[in-house]
Amino acid sequence: MPSSQVRLFERIDSFFNPKSVALVGASSDHRKLGNSILMNLLSSEVSVFPVTHGKKQVLGVKAYPSLADIPQPVDLVIVAVAAKHCPSLIPEIHNAGARNAVIISGGFSESGPEGAEIERAMIRAARNADIRIIGPNCVGISNTHLFNGTFTMMPERGNIAFVSQSGALGGLSIYNTKAKRIGMSKFASIGNAADIGFVEILEYFRQDSKSTVIAAYIEGVTRGRELFESLERAAHEKPVVILKGGKSEAGNRAALSHTGSLAGSTRVFEGMIRQAGCVTAPTLDTLFEICKLFDYQPLPKGCNIGIISNTGGAGVLATDAASEFGLPIATLEKETQRELRRLLPPMASSENPVDVVASGGRREYRFAAELLLKDPNVDMLLVICGVPTFAGMTQTEHAAGTLEAVHMSTKEKPIVGVWLAGDVGKPGKELLEMNRIPCFDDPALAVLCMARVADYAKYHHYLE
Repeated sequence: MPSSQVRLFERIDSFFNPKSVALVGASSDHRKLGNSILMNLLSSEVSVFPVTHGKKQVLGVKAYPSLADIPQPVDLVIVAVAAKHCPSLIPEIHNAGARNAVIISGGFSESGPEGAEIERAMIRAARNADIRIIGPNCVGISNTHLFNGTFTMMPERGNIAFVSQSGALGGLSIYNTKAKRIGMSKFASIGNAADIGFVEILEYFRQDSKSTVIAAYIEGVTRGRELFESLERAAHEKPVVILKGGKSEAGNRAALSHTGSLAGSTRVFEGMIRQAGCVTAPTLDTLFEICKLFDYQPLPKGCNIGIISNTGGAGVLATDAASEFGLPIATLEKETQRELRRLLPPMASSENPVDVVASGGRREYRFAAELLLKDPNVDMLLVICGVPTFAGMTQTEHAAGTLEAVHMSTKEKPIVGVWLAGDVGKPGKELLEMNRIPCFDDPALAVLCMARVADYAKYHHYLE
């Protein structure tokens, strides 16, 4: 690895792994961001030094009137005060021993010419003081193994690293991923990216051993060639999933007022993403669902999909989606079909998609999944279940049968579930997810995720 990349990794790593953090703008007023950030920091595994005027304590912790009054050097400074105070704070940050600052405050280039000049002055001061900055106009950063330096909640601990140009969107995504038990390793909201931007964060996430998948929400691009090269390097080592904002003309204008950046040509951007070997997500919800499949399951060796269902309609919908996304429906081996006819009820279908019919339970799901995983023509398996509430069937038996087949299989193939019937299907869905089989509510969403995983595998020559 070039020495410049090593130095960059070490510099950005010090943002995410500080031993001590100072918060300028700490507050005991629950209506202020400095209060939410401080509460999160105090729940973290770092030493915390609140900085505020006129108070000796904040939330029961000793407070300091200025950075200069902190009795020991600090590793990271988080700033949540008005933009106009930020340029003059930079020398104080340097004198406090920190080389890194996260500027949460808004009112910079996103707000107009006056704010843009304040931002330029702050960056000039930072360069003179050898201070690197994330932000301004951002939510902050978090490392789920160490600390939460944001004013939103800590994500579930996991393997997905997420960088977002939009602070609020990034923060709200964390609520969504927590509800779905999708874990993150690190989160970075870069806001206006006046200094550190996508390029630096992507380089860091690429080398971060705690992150196996990278997710990014991007609105505007200012360093096109550098961004392409960093995306290409990252995607060569781990999956990178991109959600693009500002694809329409109206969205482009909104992006300019949001983070002070111009979104640029959608066609050029999407071409760059494909050429870099990344995959795209069409919506915010699908961004993390695609990442979850990358995180939980191995890459496929081909694009042929096998489908098992106990409801013919859901199998049809999955087949339609597979056709739309270019995933061939696997033709099963004659031996596979013979075994399916022998083991499944007489009304069952032994062709792909395999319909075990409504009476099929744990036994049928186990045999069908085992046979399709063994079939050399099947590269990916989609298991669908409309959980029955009749004939004494339990809510988890279909999931249990699927897991038995998976545990007996010697084949490394991605397996995805679709568990229908809402709350009735929830116990089975949770059982699969606990065993790292991603489970969805809609066949089309599941197939979309499988198609993106296949696209990545195809581009990076994982397919046989």
